[in-house]
Amino acid sequence: MFGWFKRAKPPAAPPPLRGAPEVRRLKTYQAETGFVYQYYFDGWRPIDGAREFIFVASPDRARYSAIAVHIDNAAVYHWEAVRGRELLSAEQHAVAKIALFAALDERAPAAAGATPVRVGPAQLKDILKQLGRD
Repeated sequence: MFGWFKRAKPPAAPPPLRGAPEVRRLKTYQAETGFVYQYYFDGWRPIDGAREFIFVASPDRARYSAIAVHIDNAAVYHWEAVRGRELLSAEQHAVAKIALFAALDERAPAAAGATPVRVGPAQLKDILKQLGRD
């Protein structure tokens, strides 16, 4: 009878980030859009069906926003099965960083962190080939 009176449970908090360096190094990337971004790596965490890498970036040194890069687990498993070796953590970080740069090249600064950057099988293969890991 009083079902409407019950409070809804708040959404579960995402797992904490891992792998953040002790001292965050602020780096610079000049995007094809002409903006010069400052960014740093904030960490990664496993999420549903992917590994999420979080980068924090700013196009103007005043406003910083988090940009999530999701690398699909199925794409990684497929790549590993075909190659017969594990995709190293450092290689996954490199893939996330290249995907971040591609997003900064394509997106307007206001939309840079609006939606996560997704790396599927085709993108994973292309980026690893670009990195000489294919």
